[in-house]
Amino acid sequence: MTFYGRLIFVIGLSLAVTLVVLPGAAYFAGERVSEEIEQARVSHLLGALRQTTEANLGIGLTLDEIALLQSTIEREKAQDPSIVVIDIFNSAGRSVYSTDRGSVGEAVDPSWLTFITRDGTWHASFRGETIFGTRFDNDLGVAGGIAVTLSGATRVARTESLAFDLSLRALAIGFCALGVGLVLAFIAASRLGRPFMRVAAILRGGEGASLPVPRDGLERAAFQVRETWSREEARLARGMTRLEALDDAD
Repeated sequence: MTFYGRLIFVIGLSLAVTLVVLPGAAYFAGERVSEEIEQARVSHLLGALRQTTEANLGIGLTLDEIALLQSTIEREKAQDPSIVVIDIFNSAGRSVYSTDRGSVGEAVDPSWLTFITRDGTWHASFRGETIFGTRFDNDLGVAGGIAVTLSGATRVARTESLAFDLSLRALAIGFCALGVGLVLAFIAASRLGRPFMRVAAILRGGEGASLPVPRDGLERAAFQVRETWSREEARLARGMTRLEALDDAD
């Protein structure tokens, strides 16, 4: 492989590694930021619903008497297409309010009752969907919980969009970087290789050839080597001439 061939190979390999590593890192970073934004958004919704519920429980209403919760969760679902369903259930594990009205009065997932014994926001996955939830309290302790189920399709679409966008940007940047890198590499190689090309020209030059004027120690050394070769060639030529003369005399 020629020098320029090796140069192109090294540059291409370096760019290929860079184009794999950087978009991959950007993809995972983007996914993490997206998940954090999603969790913050849902946590805000859960916090608002919990505050409303606890405020009404605090004035003496029972959970099934807070009718405004139904209209509130339906409005929130209508404003966010990624929400599949919002459930508000009591401490016995029965759904009291839900955007899926057919499930009102039914038992919720038993694991939710375990989750609401913990402080803060909890989350779980079920059939490709993500569920975020929190509990709400009354004067006696845990009074129930709120669960928001988010569509997995929305996350998949967002992930595919991010991957496609990063791929296009990586290809565009890669082609530009490859072009610029090759131009710079050829310029650098030309400048770095110029002294060696002059040395090679000196070593190749024969008698009567136009030789470059030596500029530095390396070129002067090459010039001296070339002169030594020339003297040795001349000496060998004279020796051959004498041998031929002796043969003719015999």
